[in-house]
Amino acid sequence: MKCKTISLIIDSDIEYIPLIGPIVNKLCSTISFSNSDSYKIELCVVEAVTNCIKHAYNNSRGHNIEIIFEIYPKELIIRVCSYGKKMGKKEQNFLKAEKVEFEDIDDINKIPDSGRGLMIIKSIMDHVTYESKEGKNCLVMIKKLPFP
Repeated sequence: MKCKTISLIIDSDIEYIPLIGPIVNKLCSTISFSNSDSYKIELCVVEAVTNCIKHAYNNSRGHNIEIIFEIYPKELIIRVCSYGKKMGKKEQNFLKAEKVEFEDIDDINKIPDSGRGLMIIKSIMDHVTYESKEGKNCLVMIKKLPFP
């Protein structure tokens, strides 16, 4: 299966977040996602990068965050990777849960602020996992490509 790969590396500085969104959006629209889906995928990547800065690196600058796009004929795989603190067990278990629906939540205020981003990512992407190997921690997001 042929794959096209694009990698970006940014510093763990919150000021770089606005640069990531337009890049992700343009990439997604170029590979046939609708404007709406492109913005949703952009939101997921921005949220994942923000989480790396806040949680993996404790808002500390000077660390790399790698964003890897793997474009296959039927899906887009996006890995947001850091070498900082690993994702907590609670968050990893949340990602392993079968399915999360917004309709299941009777009051959005009951969701802790720190859990909303993963819920958004999980509800938008088709599949989300977390990998940690040899100090490299990656949130892996998969979105099926639309077909005409």
